[in-house]
Amino acid sequence: MPYINAFLSHHVGRPGQFRSIRYVVLSYKNNVNPCQFHQPHLYYSSLKAHKQPPPPPLQQKCKQAKMKAFVTVEGRTAAVQEIPSPTPSEGEILVRVHYAAQNPTDWKAVPHRPAGRIIGCDFAGTVADANGSHWREGQRVAGFVYGTMDGPLRGAYAEYLVTGSSFVWSVPDSVTFKDASTISLAFATAVQAMFQRLGLPEPSKPATSPFPVLINGGTSSVGLYAVQLAKLAGLYVIATASKQNHDLLTALGADAVVDYKDPAWPQKVRELSHDNLQHAFDCVAEKETTATVARAMSPTNGGRVVCILPRKTAELPEDISKVKVESTIVYTVFGDPLELGDSPFENWGGPTPQDRKFWEKYLGMLPEYLESGKIKPNPSRELGGLEAVAEGFALQQQGKVRAEKLVYKIA
Repeated sequence: MPYINAFLSHHVGRPGQFRSIRYVVLSYKNNVNPCQFHQPHLYYSSLKAHKQPPPPPLQQKCKQAKMKAFVTVEGRTAAVQEIPSPTPSEGEILVRVHYAAQNPTDWKAVPHRPAGRIIGCDFAGTVADANGSHWREGQRVAGFVYGTMDGPLRGAYAEYLVTGSSFVWSVPDSVTFKDASTISLAFATAVQAMFQRLGLPEPSKPATSPFPVLINGGTSSVGLYAVQLAKLAGLYVIATASKQNHDLLTALGADAVVDYKDPAWPQKVRELSHDNLQHAFDCVAEKETTATVARAMSPTNGGRVVCILPRKTAELPEDISKVKVESTIVYTVFGDPLELGDSPFENWGGPTPQDRKFWEKYLGMLPEYLESGKIKPNPSRELGGLEAVAEGFALQQQGKVRAEKLVYKIA
């Protein structure tokens, strides 16, 4: 039986390989190892000639296939290489990646990782090996992984990837792979920051009376989902964006949008919120932006600002004393301890089962959100395949990617 499992996980549903499992069943009945044969006529000949051959050694495995992936290489850079395709362990599934989407964390991680790490987090594709889970081979799924990590190796800029079976969501037929690939990491960050860290009402139990929340960086990938989620939660949503993107945010549910290029925007937010803003989510989270956000908070009651980068209350100007700042890091949704060294991020350390459970709840909600139109995917621009990732990194580093997500067609 082990060689049957190995054959199934390695061959069924992969391009260039036979897809029927008829001879897998026959092999089990006749104790023939299907991994020995890569063409059906040879396989059936063996079954006919050897009705009861001796079983193969238990340790015999199918030859590991190769795949293309965008990986870190020597010189603190990255390139497309051919590497062994992954095999799922217990509790994991194998996904054939159709589209992968770019996040700033992808290119920022490259100089800090050793050679051989697979880059990329967001993906959408089909289940290549369900590995005993409730998923079906060929089922459309999407999710995100902690790219460039090993133990186990994870990364989305690859033809295949392995992930936990509970960390993907079912992609509705009405949603394309391209759109599905833009959602998971940014959506998870918004969910975690607003509903876990800030403690805002959730869409399932919206606020009975709207109160203000500020989304700074409303047209960032995270900000676009934060605006939509905040509106679903029954809040009065104020967002910042450049003037050309005000209509986009209004269409997604923002009640008011202010131009972050206007030096007086914090005062405008105070007017819009009647000096009662006590919750803010900074999706830009540079030192200067967080301090500016803090100036928009209630001067009487203060409030809390949650950031996607490691900002601290101590960084605020001395005249802002009633505002508390904290950071969140989305990779805690996988539940495992993070090894971040001396990182100044907060809300990480040991196991985080509560973050995992919270994310798994929203993974179950995402299909309905998308089918109903309650959540709309990020605008996106397709650059090409794996060979185009380096170009996409350069574009984002040069500040040439705004109000859209770069995506890559892998399969």
